[in-house]
Amino acid sequence: MGRRAAALAAALLLAAALSGCSFAGLDAQALMRAPRPTGENEADIQNLLEQTAGDEMILKYPEAGQYHAAIVSHDLFGGGSGGAMAFYQKDENSPSTSVAFMRKAGGKWQNAGAFSNPAPQVDRVCFGDLDGDGRDEAVVGWGSGLNSTGSVCVYYYKNGRMNELRLNQNYTEMTVADLDGDGRAEIFTASVAAGDQPAEARLLGVRNEAVEVKGTAPLDTGVTKYASLKTGLVNEKQVGVVLDGIKAANVMTTEMLYWDAKKKSLQAPFYDPRTKTAKSTERATSVVSRDINGDKIIEIPIVTLMPGYSGLGEDEADYLTNWHRYDTATGTFVRVMSMVIDYADGYWFSIPDMWRGKITTKLDPATRTLHFYQWMESPKSPAGVRGPELLRIQAFTEKEWNARPKAGGFFLLTKKDRLCYAAACPSPASPLAMTPREVADAFERIPQD
Repeated sequence: MGRRAAALAAALLLAAALSGCSFAGLDAQALMRAPRPTGENEADIQNLLEQTAGDEMILKYPEAGQYHAAIVSHDLFGGGSGGAMAFYQKDENSPSTSVAFMRKAGGKWQNAGAFSNPAPQVDRVCFGDLDGDGRDEAVVGWGSGLNSTGSVCVYYYKNGRMNELRLNQNYTEMTVADLDGDGRAEIFTASVAAGDQPAEARLLGVRNEAVEVKGTAPLDTGVTKYASLKTGLVNEKQVGVVLDGIKAANVMTTEMLYWDAKKKSLQAPFYDPRTKTAKSTERATSVVSRDINGDKIIEIPIVTLMPGYSGLGEDEADYLTNWHRYDTATGTFVRVMSMVIDYADGYWFSIPDMWRGKITTKLDPATRTLHFYQWMESPKSPAGVRGPELLRIQAFTEKEWNARPKAGGFFLLTKKDRLCYAAACPSPASPLAMTPREVADAFERIPQD
């Protein structure tokens, strides 16, 4: 098998593995062997793509989003018929990138259209029923390596062929979802400020093969790039988009966008028009928004420096991270839980309510130990002083754990990735003392998104 054919076969295998498509004849062992087309669909797609793109083609892989394969399987034609799209350059000197669409009809794979774009790379591909015809459209973000922005094209099936709708719209972040509840998906874009381009979110719909701007909202002008975008419930009844942006001096901020059905407008509740920022969610830590407690709602992190620290903390564990959901009806944050996060060793510890406002922390990177102390009033210091140690959590290697002094008072919390996480309660008689079971329940390894 030639180099290009092998690369194409590998892309076909990856498409099946990542896109949710079930190509015949694929298993875990097949993915580990030298790639070769093993089923009828894969061989037919490979042959058709080679006929379309030529022998010198170079496959291009989306750099962001959910799909990272050069060949993506998705039904864009309706009726459950097979469908696939492939990104490639015709040769190594080609200044443009192409996308080819293929469908299976009458038992055979056929070309359904190919399009070229001047962009040198593919940023992402999304899918959604934009026009309400019951079929998904493909939304491709064509990337630019010069300014980390992309342009948007919509590809839709009509009259037996795929068609292209180019949007006069650049973006920094993009997703596709039904945000206004009308049963049709919309294209959401967010752009950072650059030159004459404002920092702005836009909600775009497609109707009668044309694009309409449903709503816009201003964004924090200080954000230079986005670290995270999540779409989903932001409270029990409201769907929205949550953006975590990076600003200067390692400051992060969170912005929320949602569609207000009564006002029929896109809302950005954290944006302050006086400062043109989302200052209420600014933080000097790298934590990003997520569903922190498994309730299917995206929570927002708001951090405060622990007592005894001033200015900026040296470690993220010097901060208390308070997770909130946002009530769009009342315009208020509702705290869900509070925790201390140790990113270096990959865990967080949920703070019990009896500790809120009464403890501080100290991280010792050399021993991989996080100490929790009672924070006490003192006539010598109006701000208070560090009191007795209530808890310590330490990460051991397996060798260190097995060789530890048994009199150290540590009890095992969990083992993961050849690390042993253990805790000790040095002040069991304190009114603020936690039991070993309570400590174990409050400890959790940081899950992977």
